[in-house]
Amino acid sequence: INDPNLPTGPTGFPQTNVDYDRVNIGFLGRTNFNYNDKYLLTLSMRRDGSSKFDKDNKWANFPAASFAWKLKEDFFKDSKSISDLKFRLGWGITGQQDVGNKNDYLQQYSLGSGSSQYYFGTVALPIAVSARQSSSLKWEETTTYNAGIDFGLFNNRLTGSVDAFYKDSKDLLADVATADGSNFSNRSWQNIGSFTTKGIEISLNAPIVKNENLDWNLTFNATAFERKITQLSAEFIRTGDNLAGTGTQGQVHQVGFAPNSFLLYKQLFDTAGNPIEGAYADLNGDNTINADDKYVYRNPDPKATFGLASNLNYKNIDFSFNLRASIGNRVLNDVNAARAQYNQLNTGGTIGNIPTSVLDTNFTTTSTVILSDIFVENGSFLRMDNITLGYTIPKWLEGKASLRLFAGMQNVFTITEYSGLDPEVANNGIDNTIYPRQRSILCGANIKF
Repeated sequence: INDPNLPTGPTGFPQTNVDYDRVNIGFLGRTNFNYNDKYLLTLSMRRDGSSKFDKDNKWANFPAASFAWKLKEDFFKDSKSISDLKFRLGWGITGQQDVGNKNDYLQQYSLGSGSSQYYFGTVALPIAVSARQSSSLKWEETTTYNAGIDFGLFNNRLTGSVDAFYKDSKDLLADVATADGSNFSNRSWQNIGSFTTKGIEISLNAPIVKNENLDWNLTFNATAFERKITQLSAEFIRTGDNLAGTGTQGQVHQVGFAPNSFLLYKQLFDTAGNPIEGAYADLNGDNTINADDKYVYRNPDPKATFGLASNLNYKNIDFSFNLRASIGNRVLNDVNAARAQYNQLNTGGTIGNIPTSVLDTNFTTTSTVILSDIFVENGSFLRMDNITLGYTIPKWLEGKASLRLFAGMQNVFTITEYSGLDPEVANNGIDNTIYPRQRSILCGANIKF
């Protein structure tokens, strides 16, 4: 320890740079069986290894199987309306290893700062501080079951598919808070539990018109699903971004509810229907309003999503657009929760801007309003992602080239009841001053020689 070559003071502490090597190795095998072009079977096996887990959990197997039966010839051979019909079954296991960029399963140390040292005589030695460790981490696995039908109707003028699915995810990976004294950090990656997802998907494709001058095709898809936590390593796990920069989390993982459900106070209202500032329901009946009175109130998951794409070509003119819709998703408007209070109008002698929702609540300064369920809003929306109009001159420059002129727009419009900038937020349903989505207008020309 008393090494004269070691640094002798805080300014001489060794500088360290850490480079985390991450390696993934995978092996894949697959076989296909086809009997009489009627019965189709596919079997596959993956074996994946990740350097993010220790030697006992580094490797995992992910098998899958699918079966299809073409029903047209057996049951609808003479049908004029049913052009194609296929029944499908599928099963498979997939893995997930997203635990950040560090190898947390290893015991790691970091050197203390210049003010953290231990003296042996006149020699100052840096103190090695243990970092967080999660040695028992393993792959998150999702087992999926699905059944579906592919169909074609009226000489394939309408084609599509209907799928029902059920997913069971276990050993969920999450960066969560740890109990005091259980680790060298207040947060660590852990396998925290399991949840299920069930739903149905529908997709349709229809060439509405197809002739010499006009070609119009529509594509539609819809998905409805529900997620529910079925097991956790604790009674509940708080999660979500810090609300209003206070360090308070407003979401929770809890058995029986969707992941990232909101955990808030139930707002009370007067006889006129106006919210009473700082007044919340005493849900546990102990005559005291505290964290035990928070309740699980909705979640960011949509009940259903929809998509519609249109492509139309009339002679030399082409026109296309894409629409998306989300129904039933909820957004916690943290911008309003943090700023929609009259005391924010004048801070330190400076006049500030506050959200207009303060005119509805008349809140002034109560700190607990940031945890009121009144700030959870309907985030349903209909959005046109893009629209394009073009015109083509097929024989340009005396037939030596073709020219297409086009103009388009991205982020065309959004129809929503949400009062914030954008109902489509990335922070698991919490809107805390996201960057505005840009609208782009494009004009251009394509030339082919």
